Amino acid sequence: MMPNDMHEACEQCRFAYARIDTECWGEQGARRVMCPICGWTKYEEHSWGSGTATLTKRSVKRGHGAYRLIPPGGFSGYNAFHEPPTPEVVRHIQALLDRGWKGYLTIWDEERAKARLVAGHPLQRYEIPDEEGNAQ
Repeated sequence: MMPNDMHEACEQCRFAYARIDTECWGEQGARRVMCPICGWTKYEEHSWGSGTATLTKRSVKRGHGAYRLIPPGGFSGYNAFHEPPTPEVVRHIQALLDRGWKGYLTIWDEERAKARLVAGHPLQRYEIPDEEGNAQ
């Protein structure tokens, strides 16, 4: 697999690195492309029986922000809002980040047509303790 097969440009904010997650089962498969900045998401299901892939389902959701939460010593994926988040949801994510969780929160700004960083930092790395308890 080539690096350019692992990402594509966001169709909403044009960020050059939208994440792609795939899964497959038998002759079926699914592909989800999500922008970690604005939350735009594309979902596709494929089937292949005679050696060629056939698109069987496709949906595209406008992003209203994105977030990532990594609990202390844990792992997590990226998440998107497909409708504007409530103030309660925003406060909850901010509280987790304030308590030491790593990650970030963005909200889509309609007026500026771009995502606004609300909390955290998208490039903040998770810390995994090794056997001696030192963060890697």
